[in-house]
Amino acid sequence: MDVDSNKDTLIKSWWKKVTNNPISKPVSQKQDQIFGVPLQDSLRCARAAIAYVDNDVQYCGFIPVIVAKCGSFLKDQGLYTEGVFRMSGSAKRIGQLQQIFNSPPDYGRQLDWKGYSIHDAANVLRRFLNYLPEPVIVHRLYQPFRNVILSSTSSEPEKVQQFQSLIDQLPESHQYLLFYLLDLLSFFSQNVHITKMDTFNLASVFTPGILLDPDHALNPAQYKTSQKVVQFLVEHQHCFKMPHSSRFPVLPAAKDQKTLDLSAPANDSYISSVTADTDSVFSTTTTSPQQQHSRPLSVDLSSNKEHSIKRAKTMPSRRSKYGPNDPLQIVQLNKSVIETTGHDKLKK
Repeated sequence: MDVDSNKDTLIKSWWKKVTNNPISKPVSQKQDQIFGVPLQDSLRCARAAIAYVDNDVQYCGFIPVIVAKCGSFLKDQGLYTEGVFRMSGSAKRIGQLQQIFNSPPDYGRQLDWKGYSIHDAANVLRRFLNYLPEPVIVHRLYQPFRNVILSSTSSEPEKVQQFQSLIDQLPESHQYLLFYLLDLLSFFSQNVHITKMDTFNLASVFTPGILLDPDHALNPAQYKTSQKVVQFLVEHQHCFKMPHSSRFPVLPAAKDQKTLDLSAPANDSYISSVTADTDSVFSTTTTSPQQQHSRPLSVDLSSNKEHSIKRAKTMPSRRSKYGPNDPLQIVQLNKSVIETTGHDKLKK
């Protein structure tokens, strides 16, 4: 009995020292990581540039490198994989990918995906989103988003407008990530005849990372409501516009500027024409607080059709096989008609 008592005393003493020592707290260990930290902290470590096109105006936004790398690989290789996003990958390889994307200073930007499967990439992407302390749709807007789908009096166009107003209230980094994910899932839903993943199934898989309250996580009825919200957003992705909070007066691009260095920190003064052949879209530089709140880049493409983006949706060019030179991805917004792959859009 005395031995057990001494052990308990020693353990309690050790635990008190550990918990009272700020150096030992998990927060410090996550300082340079991208898993399990707020989205803004993840972007501060490693971000990738994405082109967002709204009514012939192009914006440059940033999302985490892991999301861009996984998204590019999945869109290039996963469209003909049945059960993508639903089936499990190798636990060992997924753990390796998490370590790669979580390790400075590279954070996975050199990854060429050799030895990894579509399901490995899909699962590590889902894990990253599920580990975010706050979902893509932040907690304060959780119920307002759900209220829109619960309304029985609003028409479909009215719901689109209500969701647009709520998206405008999201932090800018969350807006860019949400639009990228909705575009990605919309793209896969168009290949449902092969993947067997319609918007209902895709929403079911991605709801935990996009719209979830921990208090409702184990409540099937509440989860189903959130799932309906995500499904509606995916099915109407083409209707949404860049929020006003992400806009600023459009300036004409300089004639001698053909490309934009997307690895440079975003700032208001760097405005240029962007082409789809930009070589490097990744950045692992640490940004200052001033840069974190800088406006996205934009250029009016309507006056210069020569530099217009021709590729539909976010399908990356096949000329580059991953690594550090992944092609620039493009998210199309505010489109009245979706270019389909030969079959009707699903309606649940």
